Amino acid sequence: MNSSGAYFNKQFSHIYVEKKAMDHDETKKILARLPHSEVILIDHYKDIFNRNKQRYNEQKRSRALILAVNGGELVYKGAPVCQSFGNPGFYYTATAMNCPFDCDYCFLKGMYGTANIVCFVNFEDYAAAVAKLDNPYICASYDTDIIGLNSITGQADKWIDFAGSHPDILIELRTKFSPARLTALPNLIYAFTLSPDEICRRFERGTPPLKARLAAVKNAVESGCVVRLCFDPMIYVSGWEGYYGELVGQVADTVGFEGIRDVSVGTFRISSQYLKTMRKQEPDSEVCWYPFDTVNGYAVYPEDIDNKMQSFMCGRLSGYIGSDKIWKWN
Repeated sequence: MNSSGAYFNKQFSHIYVEKKAMDHDETKKILARLPHSEVILIDHYKDIFNRNKQRYNEQKRSRALILAVNGGELVYKGAPVCQSFGNPGFYYTATAMNCPFDCDYCFLKGMYGTANIVCFVNFEDYAAAVAKLDNPYICASYDTDIIGLNSITGQADKWIDFAGSHPDILIELRTKFSPARLTALPNLIYAFTLSPDEICRRFERGTPPLKARLAAVKNAVESGCVVRLCFDPMIYVSGWEGYYGELVGQVADTVGFEGIRDVSVGTFRISSQYLKTMRKQEPDSEVCWYPFDTVNGYAVYPEDIDNKMQSFMCGRLSGYIGSDKIWKWN
């Protein structure tokens, strides 16, 4: 018998709840979805989430869920390493922090010192903050996979409903998961991150395989949804041309590009400071320990590799979709 993980609790076996969040309706709904979890009252989410010397690789086998009320900043200007797709009012927001998946290259491993997940239950405050902005483009799924967590938090459903009642606000939900609910709205973008089978297998633990993601994309397109495909981040490994070339062919054969709004292309890049933290947490990671160049505080592939990878991918994609619908990160 394989005893790996036998001594760890199930995911979300423990739920920490801020005292001020305990009586919130969303807290009650989430606790009802996890009736067998042990609930522990706390004063502030940072007491658990920001503790020093947390053991990330052990925590990720048995993540805790933290329910909190965010009384701080709710909306942020988009980061320069993230794509704005030509939208001047580019913002992101985080109704949840940390991801249920375990990708080697995820910047959240460098941003946070824990594998535990925070869900902010005061969605109404986020909605009010976003509604005050002037024709914004809002990325609601950068600090987590909000669709991957939706069966527990219900937050993807809330953003979908918000998009339906605010047609002047463009919402993007990015995911590697298959949405249980699809709603076709002109201002709601389902952005699917696609990676070759080899990359999924080696570096994206816990995520659905490529076949399942392609099925989700096809379902979204056929449902009339606005769909974006994200070939980002591309990971530099031996044989990458074959892997990514095959990926484009699989998309063309399985889904086609006729119903796709646009695509994004980018290579792996990350804050140099985040990378230092990731290397401590992932001492054997092939992705993290690549000898990156440092440019303006970011770890990036050498310029010749970066240019070659993006040019290759854009060239393959241009055979299926117009160049005006292909967005490169640099």
